[in-house]
Parts: sequence; structure tokens; C-alpha cells
Amino acid sequence: MRQPREFISAKWAALLEAAERLSEARSLDGIIEIVRNAARGISGADGITFVLRDEDQCHYVAEDAIGPLWVGHRFKLEECVSGWAMLHGQPALIPDIFQDPRVPVEAYRPTFVKSLLMVPVGSGEHAAAIGAYWAQTGTPPDDVIALMTLLARYVAAAMDNGRLLRAAGVEIAARGHAETNLLASNARFRAAVDAVRGVLWTNTPEGQMAGEQPGWSALTGQTPEQYRGYGWADRVHPDDSGPTIAAWEVAVAARAPFIFEHRVLRRDASWGHYAVRAIPVLDADGAITEWVGVHTDITEQRESEAALLELNATLETRIDQAVAEREAIEDVLRQAQKMEAVGQLTGGIAHDFNNLLTIIMGNMEMVSRKLGDTPEPSVLRAITNAQRGAERAATLTQRLLAFARRQPLAPKPTDVGRLIAGMSDLLTRSLGETVAIETVSGAGLWLVEVDQNQLESVIINLAVNARDAMRGAGNLTVEVQNTVIDRAYAAIHTEVAAGPYVVIAVTDTGAGMAPDVLARAFDPFFTTKEVGKGTGLGLSQVYGFVKQSGGHVKIYSEPGQGTSVKIYLPRFLGGETVEAEPEPVVADRGVHDETILVVEDDDDVRAYTVEILRELGYRVLEAHDGPTALRLLERQQAEVDLLFTDVVMPGMTGRELADAARRLYPHLLTLFSSGYTRNSIIHGGRLDQGIDFLAKPFTFSALAQRVREILDRSELNRILFLDADDSRRLLAIDLVRQLGFTVEPAASAMEALGKLRSSAGGFDVVVVDFDAVGSELDGLIRQIHAVRKELPVLIAADASVLDDLAARHETPCIGLLARPYDSHALRGALGRLSVRCRPAG
Repeated sequence: MRQPREFISAKWAALLEAAERLSEARSLDGIIEIVRNAARGISGADGITFVLRDEDQCHYVAEDAIGPLWVGHRFKLEECVSGWAMLHGQPALIPDIFQDPRVPVEAYRPTFVKSLLMVPVGSGEHAAAIGAYWAQTGTPPDDVIALMTLLARYVAAAMDNGRLLRAAGVEIAARGHAETNLLASNARFRAAVDAVRGVLWTNTPEGQMAGEQPGWSALTGQTPEQYRGYGWADRVHPDDSGPTIAAWEVAVAARAPFIFEHRVLRRDASWGHYAVRAIPVLDADGAITEWVGVHTDITEQRESEAALLELNATLETRIDQAVAEREAIEDVLRQAQKMEAVGQLTGGIAHDFNNLLTIIMGNMEMVSRKLGDTPEPSVLRAITNAQRGAERAATLTQRLLAFARRQPLAPKPTDVGRLIAGMSDLLTRSLGETVAIETVSGAGLWLVEVDQNQLESVIINLAVNARDAMRGAGNLTVEVQNTVIDRAYAAIHTEVAAGPYVVIAVTDTGAGMAPDVLARAFDPFFTTKEVGKGTGLGLSQVYGFVKQSGGHVKIYSEPGQGTSVKIYLPRFLGGETVEAEPEPVVADRGVHDETILVVEDDDDVRAYTVEILRELGYRVLEAHDGPTALRLLERQQAEVDLLFTDVVMPGMTGRELADAARRLYPHLLTLFSSGYTRNSIIHGGRLDQGIDFLAKPFTFSALAQRVREILDRSELNRILFLDADDSRRLLAIDLVRQLGFTVEPAASAMEALGKLRSSAGGFDVVVVDFDAVGSELDGLIRQIHAVRKELPVLIAADASVLDDLAARHETPCIGLLARPYDSHALRGALGRLSVRCRPAG
């Protein structure tokens, strides 16, 4: 059966079509036009040229390219690549024109050309050349070189046939010489076939396969004795062999191109689909000298078509599956949107509720202090009950914030197995002796990055829920293992990403949940407990915390079979270190007339806060919004030590106020407070780096301790760190951050000065490694102090140069630090520099 010629390889098809047209060409202009139209398709190049030799010059007579080349120009033979190819009688393959001495670079520079192939045309004194050019460097595939060589030989034969010897159009005088050249051309063509070793073959004028056929042998494994004559048909599929021979004999008899398709048994015993095309090669008298054919592998195309047919046959089933998957995804999306909407609502409620609780708890605490140590027992009971009720309300708002994913988290690398092992006593006390508790930790647990306090709260929450489900008696298992969520699971649960996780499974032997209860388990305020026995926020808090931590939570439960809640927390891929618990900071009273600016839009909360701070001995300024606070700062003669501001305020947020205030006072410390932070200082579920935060509602002691902790830090808090050595800089930055400082790295003096200027000098100290600047140190210090006068500079250097540096820099605002140094040495050097050089405010 005949097949369309699209199945033939595009390059070979273009070559064979050009060969047909060249065999009929009788003028030089016709030959040039054929080459100009066909050569790009044969070579796959971005441009081609046809060059004629005109005595000692190369004449570029035609081109087809993506950009202008040299059509109409002439160059000396010795000064162009085409001349080199014609003089040496061999192709010039140049992968990079700027790396080859044969290339006249200045002539190529205005063009797109980056690599080329130049093939000579003719024999002896070559009369022409064909150039192929690419816009990128590199070497074309081997078959391109062979194809272009074949094209050049067909052109040479056409020029001989048309009695054309030179590009200027001088005709060959003797017909016999043309015939000789044609015979030589055919011999060269057969040699090229040997070099190509593709699925290319030739037949005699009578349509018999003869001679060496390396392409056919490579494809089928047949020897010359086996494929001779019609022996090649033995490798054609039995169902295709007869029709192939019949069609071939018709084409030979008609001297017409042969186009067919059949299956061939390859040498590896597999069947392949091949498109076949062959044309007759004619001599000057129009007689067939041989047939040239090519087999193109279209197996992949046929297999794709078969797969497409099968796909179409199962289209209805796949549509049903797709609709079902879409409906499942829409269900997940609706649930997520519902949870988000309820989260926004509950978060807003929690914000207002926390403001009220701050006032209630604070004033109850104040009453307790005012009454002294011997109040009336009934009054003491009333106050105690009121405080307990307020604390329970505060816990409730924290659960609301957890569900809304608005609670501020302070995540750090955590060994969950160690954390749960440390909760053993707490779980036993919380659940009672009638619940048997078993904890199981897998070996080699990965670290996770999580807020440890909140995770402990979640586990206790789940354990208490399990105890209630078991009616106070049963078995509770807390298991921790490494796991990997694969893409198949992630495709079904679109809210979770595939990858490594640590899974915490809390499993009980309780009553289990019915499907309708399970579907609503995470809904806020949904509970199956009796009125007054539960808030309906326990599992909502779990859900919000896990999502805010980048994890996934799933409940598995059946009535009468118990419940297992599995929490998946993503593996922490940072350094394998677990931070030690910070030492508690002892609260203290204000000293040295320290001044605090309190900004709070709720009048009652502001009044309570101001009263606490004044009772602690601080000088206190107050404002009800951001613009008022900024005007207060602008009028202040004395320095303000701390800005204590609410985050969520109408108009200007607390974060915006802090940024504006720091532009006025670069060293102003800031403490944020809120019952609902939105996205001002929390991103990705965690506090922004360098942010100090106190959650509402807060108590007298919590506020006193947090304020004192911030004010007692080193005055050199924000550090610009310059070191050109990457490894040393990274280690030093980690060390600085461990000390509680905010650090900005720089790898060069130029980068450091750029960051200093862009921040308007808003750093507390510049740490410079001497090796990074060397002899330019003095100039760098002058430029630093030009940005901000008396900005402290700490120079880290080897001990061998410290004496010289000390003699050169005897000023209070320049300190020295011997390398290598540890955290103790760095803290001491910064402390001494802080005492000697107080930054200008």
C-alpha cells in the first residue's frame, strides 16, 4: 500500500528531491536555485551560501539565511573558508569561528554565524562550494556532513551534465568528459553511502539489490549473499512481502518513484515499521543508472497512533474518572475555603477577646497586689476564681488563633522522639492510671522544625480526647516514625506536598467515630461531648497548628475500632542540631530613667499597660495610634529606649509604625503585642527574624520580664558583618546569631558600604575581617564614618597584626578582636566596644 511521503525523514526526503531536480537541471542558474531552496532543509542550518570560484576569488552568488551574509561579495581564495575548501578539496568543519585561524573573523563578526560547514563541489580544481551556517557553536550531526557531501556530489554531477565547469558559466567543451565525471560522481556517491552506514540502499537499474549495502546489513543482519536480488524480501513481514514486491516491480517498470510502507525484521529479532522511498538516478541520456532508496523508522509513530486509538476507545471511561477526580478536588477546595472563612472570623473574635482579657486579667492581678498578703478569704476566693476563669478564656482564644493559623510560632529544629519521651510523666498525670500509655519511637528519627510548646500542647490535647473517647480506661499509643509521602498520595490529598516527613500517630482503643462525625471532626465548635464538657476547639487547634507548621493531619477511625490521629511534619533539611532551651530571664524593674513609648488603640488596654510600666519604674509615654506616636518621638529631647506597640491598629499598623520610628531613631528597640497578628510580623506561620513579640493577654510578670529582657540586651544589636571568605563568614554569622544579634552579611567592602548607605547607617556596629580589606582598612573606616559619625567598628584579625592595628586606631569607637574567636570572646569584644562608644541616636 502506498504511503504519503511525510513518513520519510525530512532531510533525506529533501536530498532525494533535490537529486531528482538536479538530474534534470541544464543551466548554472537552475542548479544554484535548486541548492538555494533545498540546502537548509537538508542540513538543518540557519543559513546556506553557494560560492563559485572565479580565478583567484570566491564569488558568493546565492544565499538563504536568517540574516544577511555575503551575497554578491568576492573574497580572495586564500582569505575565505570556501576558498580553503576548494583549494584543499575537502570539507571545512568549524565548530567555533572565533577559534579557527581559517576564518576571517572581521567578515563574520557582523553576521549571526557561530559555526559552519563548507563542502567543496567538483573534482580536481574545485569550481564551487556550498556553505552551511549555524547561529550557535558546536558540531552538526554526522549525517548532516554526509548529506551535504552527497548534495555537493549531486551538484557536481549536475554541473558536469549541463557542461558547466565554472561558476562564471563556462561550459565544458567535451561531452565525453561530462560522462566520465558522472561515472566518477556515482562512484563517490557509493563511497558516501558506505560512510553514512544508515538505512540507505541502492539497486541495479533492473531493481535488483547488489553490491555492498552496509545500511541494510546493519538493519537486518543479512549478508550480501542473503539480500542479493530479491533476497531482501525475506526480512519483510510475510503479510507485507508480496505487496512490497508487486509495488516495487510496478515502480521499476514505470521508472517512477517508489513510495511504500512495510514491517521489517531487525537484527535484534524485533519488528519495526518503516516508510520506504526510492528514486531512479538517470544519466545524461535519460537512462537509469541505479535506484537509490531509504528506509525511515516510523515505529514510534505507528505505536503512538495505536495508543491514540486505544485512548479514544477508553475516552468515556477516562472522562468519568476525570469528572470524579474533579468533584473530589472541588470538595477539598470547598472544605478548605470553609475552614479559611471560619478561621478569619475566629481570628478576629480572638483579637477583640484578647484585648478584653488583657484588661480583666491585668486588673485582677493588680487588685491581688494591692490587697497584700492578708485579704479576706471570700475576697481571695473570688479573685482566684475570676483569674482562673480568665485563664481558661485565654486558653480558648489561643485555640481559636491556632485554628485560624494566626498564632505566632517560634519553630526550631526538634527531635520529636526526645520531646515525647520527655512528656511521659506529663501524659501519665494528665490521663490517670487507668489509661495504659505506650510510646514508640523509630530509629534514626529525622528532625522537624516546629514550635515545641505548641506541639506538646497538641499531643496533650489529642491524648485527653483519646481518654474521653475511652471513657477513662483503655490503651493509648503514641508512635513516631520517619515516612515518605509519595506523589500518588499527594495527588489525592492536594493540600500536602510529596516528600520526607516525621509522622506522629496518637491511637486509642475508644469508641471510634461514625463517618458523619469524622467528616466534621476539624470543624470549630463541633463536639459530641455533653454540654459544658467540651469547647469543640481541640481538633480545630490541632488542624490549624499542623497546617501553620507546613504539615498534614489525617484521622483514621471506625465505630467500635478506636481512632488514630496522624500528624505529618516535614523533615527539617537544615543542620542536624537541636537548640538548647534558653535560660529563663528574671524580671526586674526599670533603671536609669529608661523611657518606653506605649502605642495601643484600645484605651483600657493602654491604661493598664502604662500603669504596669510606671509601677515598674519606667518613664512612660503613650499614644493611641501610629501618627500620634511619631509626633511624640519627633518632639522628644530625651532618648526613647523602647517602643511597645500593638500590631493591629486602624490606619498605620504596628509594623509600619516601627519602621517609620526606626528611620527617626535607628537604635530604637521595639516590642510588638497583639492577640491577632494577621501578616504584619508573621509570615509562613512564624515570627519574622529579629521580631520581639508578647502575646495578649499578658500578665504583670510576663510584661515586666519581656521588657527587661529586651532592654538588657547589648546596645550593639544590629550588626553588619564583612568577610570575603565564604566559609569563615558563614561560621561567624551563625556565631553572631547564636548570641541573639541580628546580622547582615557582606562579602566585600563595596557591598558593605552599599548596605550601610541604603539603611542610612541603621546598624549598631560593623564587624570587619582584616583579611577582607587589608591595606584598604583605613579608607573603609573613613567611608563608614562618613555615612554615620562614630559608628562602632570591630576589627577581627590575626594576633600578629593586632599591635599594629591598635597603634593606628586609638579611638574609642574602634575595637579589636583576635582570630580565632569563640562566642565568649565575641560577646566580650562587643560589650567593651559598647561601653566605650555609645552610638549616636
